[in-house]
Amino acid sequence: MLIIGSGWLGLPLAKSLINQGHQVTATTTSREKISNKILPIIHLNTDDDASLASINDSFDVMIITIAPQRKNPEHYLEQLQTLHQLAIRKKFRKVLFTSSTSVWGNNEGIVNEMTTMMPVSESAKAMVSFEAMARDASEYKATIIKLAGLISGERHPGRFLAGKTAVDNPQAPVNLVAKEDVIGLISQIINQQQWQQSFIACAPSHPSRYEFYTQAAQQLNLTPPAFSSNNQPSKHIDGQATARHLNYQYKFPDLLTWLSLH
Repeated sequence: MLIIGSGWLGLPLAKSLINQGHQVTATTTSREKISNKILPIIHLNTDDDASLASINDSFDVMIITIAPQRKNPEHYLEQLQTLHQLAIRKKFRKVLFTSSTSVWGNNEGIVNEMTTMMPVSESAKAMVSFEAMARDASEYKATIIKLAGLISGERHPGRFLAGKTAVDNPQAPVNLVAKEDVIGLISQIINQQQWQQSFIACAPSHPSRYEFYTQAAQQLNLTPPAFSSNNQPSKHIDGQATARHLNYQYKFPDLLTWLSLH
């Protein structure tokens, strides 16, 4: 299989899948990463026809883990469209796309796989466009997994809001997921051959923003955020149907417990 992107998620995912016995190659836009001795990494520039042509047609599965760039979100849709064409041209049979729960935009209340997507940001709109493109493709089978906010030791949520003032929505539920659980869920999808499906990766616990981000900042000895009293309706991402379908038990179901360990 070919993992598009060898960054914060793609590289540890590749290592995990290799440890499970899969043959994995990852792509990078940084030539410095190619010399690593852990797994095969190849250079891929989606803006370069020669680079795209260099991908051989021996791969069966494409896993897209690249994230949009804040400075150029419009380019993200172009990248995804290029990868769609690459999957067709190189005869991939399956595509797994790591989308985001941001596709639900300003939805309120309980949100699950059946909730209508209401993207607001350009990157979320790009994801929705690609999801439709991939689902409609007859050349390959696509599965989408929408990721909640991603956290890890190196991406610690204590830094997200530390020192900020007048932060709104103190009582809103947080919708986050640990990197280990994203990798675990994707592994289940691959190992169980769960194609033409739509899934959610989000921890089952949803402490309030006030409780979670206060403790998160304190865990790093940073100044906790100061919240306002302004509370707006918010969304609660429910990924329990995904966990049941994949028979997956979260390694970090409780986000406050995750904080105590990091």
